[in-house]
Amino acid sequence: MCGIFAVSSAKDNIIDDLFLGTFYLQHRGQQYCGLSTYAGEGLKIRTHRGLVRAAFTDDLAGLDGRLGIGHTSLKDRQPLKLDSKMGEFTICFEGNIINLAELTAELKKQGHSFYTDADIEVIAKLIAQSDDFVSGIEYMAAKVRGAYALVILAKGKIYAARDKHAFRPMVIGKKDGSVAVTSESCSFVNLGYQIVRDFKPGEIIEISDGEFTTKKIVPSDLIQYCAFEWVYTANVASTIDGMSVDIARRSIGACLARRYPAKVDIAAAVPNSGIGHAIGYAQEAKIPFDNVFIKYDYASRSYTQPTQAERDREAKVKLIPVPAKIAGRSVVICDDSIVRGTQMKNDLVVKLRNNGVREIHVRVACPPLKAPCLYGVATRSKKELAAHEKSVEDIRKYIGVDGLAYATLEDLEKSIGKPLEQLCTSCWTDVYKV
Repeated sequence: MCGIFAVSSAKDNIIDDLFLGTFYLQHRGQQYCGLSTYAGEGLKIRTHRGLVRAAFTDDLAGLDGRLGIGHTSLKDRQPLKLDSKMGEFTICFEGNIINLAELTAELKKQGHSFYTDADIEVIAKLIAQSDDFVSGIEYMAAKVRGAYALVILAKGKIYAARDKHAFRPMVIGKKDGSVAVTSESCSFVNLGYQIVRDFKPGEIIEISDGEFTTKKIVPSDLIQYCAFEWVYTANVASTIDGMSVDIARRSIGACLARRYPAKVDIAAAVPNSGIGHAIGYAQEAKIPFDNVFIKYDYASRSYTQPTQAERDREAKVKLIPVPAKIAGRSVVICDDSIVRGTQMKNDLVVKLRNNGVREIHVRVACPPLKAPCLYGVATRSKKELAAHEKSVEDIRKYIGVDGLAYATLEDLEKSIGKPLEQLCTSCWTDVYKV
């Protein structure tokens, strides 16, 4: 998970759109952020540790231009700047390269040296071996195994690409005289961009002077959209590959209500990602939706923290119970997923019990997580996943709730509106197709 935004204008300074478009992807990465622009006299780049608004509100001077790329990250500083036989360029990337060690060793044998151990440096050096950026991206795509989306800013042009399996979302938008591409359409709405379409799997586009052209489509006979985008990752205001995240989450909640009804007083959520699921559950079950937890506005997402210690700490501080909504009531609480179960057991359930809840029934918006994700940076080992060795009943007893049930793959297929064979389900099935 990272966020990518890129914009080109035929006539206007793009710095405000670049800044805000990147800011609206903050939920995809909170550790680092960066912007790079081009105005005719060369590439400018600036990166910071921290959040976009805090880092850049008073640090946009000198970044004016008509082309730019931006990045939010939970792992490393991007964009990255390189010089090559094609000239200088900056690059932003999200995803995970499974055969990174193999590719690094191969490049070292060719005489390359490395400043970091990050995926983006390998990606950039593979691309730079060609004579033009389109050929370079195509060459890189043939070498890597894994998931990626990327943008490159070079002299007067932007190149953007989505991997041939379409793991990571990328969407194109337009407004008068400008074209933008982004990881999620929530970047577009307040900036006045209209969605043109999603990137096709394997598509490489060139952007300049506020227009875009498809330069190449890397073929593939296997599509694997990341189903977790709709379950958890994406902002609720986004539309991912034609399906509204909000509608998909409410549909999953409705599926849970039909499949696993519970006699309770209210439906509630683990906010924020559980809210859509809980509203869908409440509407289908015809019971009230209410808040038993409030996410503190200045806390970050716990799942996307870089270490388990940081994830545990963020999870502990981000949710504040609402005692008046809890005491004496039976609750069905919807969450996007259960990873290790420790947050549910040691934090959420404890807070509910301490505030006098009568019964707790948990409904989870995806099947039990049984295997680590190889296609993103929030990768975990199997031994950390509660469902790897525990049954649903074992997990229910472990977290200390009165009822526990999970959505099925069929529920996700129906709610997301895409054939199951086109959804990546490896974290639930332990079957990796790529």
